[in-house]
Amino acid sequence: MNNKKSYRRVIETLRNLLIKARYHEALKVYLQNVGEFNDMPELRNIGGDVLNRLNKKEEAILEYERCIELYRAKKLYANAIAIAKKILRIGSHYEHIYAVLGDVYLEAGLVGEAIQNYLEYAERMRKSTGHAHLKETFGRITELFGEKNKVLLQTLSGYPELKKEFDNFQRERESLKGTQKENLLEMIKRDPEYATFSKLVEVELLRSRRYMRQFSIFTIETSLFETQSENRLIDMEKMFGIVKNNLRMIDYLFLNSNDFFYGLLPETPSDGVFILSDRLANKLKGLYQIKVSMRWATYPKDGQKIETLLTSLQKSGQVYFK
Repeated sequence: MNNKKSYRRVIETLRNLLIKARYHEALKVYLQNVGEFNDMPELRNIGGDVLNRLNKKEEAILEYERCIELYRAKKLYANAIAIAKKILRIGSHYEHIYAVLGDVYLEAGLVGEAIQNYLEYAERMRKSTGHAHLKETFGRITELFGEKNKVLLQTLSGYPELKKEFDNFQRERESLKGTQKENLLEMIKRDPEYATFSKLVEVELLRSRRYMRQFSIFTIETSLFETQSENRLIDMEKMFGIVKNNLRMIDYLFLNSNDFFYGLLPETPSDGVFILSDRLANKLKGLYQIKVSMRWATYPKDGQKIETLLTSLQKSGQVYFK
């Protein structure tokens, strides 16, 4: 209780000194008490006011920002917003406060206001620090709201130049999705049929060592995922049938859900796989107007264990045909 009374006396003293424009005395009182009451947002707010009156603007901003964090911790969002707006009245060049406002509005459940402030921050980034930081900002916005959020798209229309940058960011993002596919080796290992495939390879390793034969493992990768076709799975199954019909009875083929095939070609050297890729090119050329590529690894040249063969497969160059 005494601590509370002491705090109220400090606040009252500071306010009186501010009213009387005795700013240096107020600063002295503030510095004497801020250590004891450092988690009290009201005190931080007054401390910011004192420093601002003394034209110590940068120090004042630090106090106000600490005040905002304390109000946020107490879920007093209206108070936090008021302090953030005070900072912007002091200097609009403190553009990072728009991002802080976005965070506070979002925590308060005010999505429209949050988006408005995030975009205001992005617009200022566009005009000042360059594209690298702007892309980080766009990344956070899309992570929070999704790239097709109606409020986001509607608010963006008020920033025509920023919208162009955002559209470019989205196109680059989509392009990267197409080119930076997940690690091929990991996708194969997570495939439900991988256990069967690995057993077949181990059997073939034993047979090939005994009879001094070569064999190859392979993948056939497609760009069908880029078409966003509603019948993608049906199309992949049709392709599976075409590829399977052009393999021998002793060959094995598996369809992975990530739009590629993988398999095993017993008694097949690297040259034999190249001939197979040429044959498949003639069959698949023009199918849905998609890109198709093939890669392979051959025992014993590219590895003598399943792990080394898979690693070689991952690193091998792709033969493309359209």
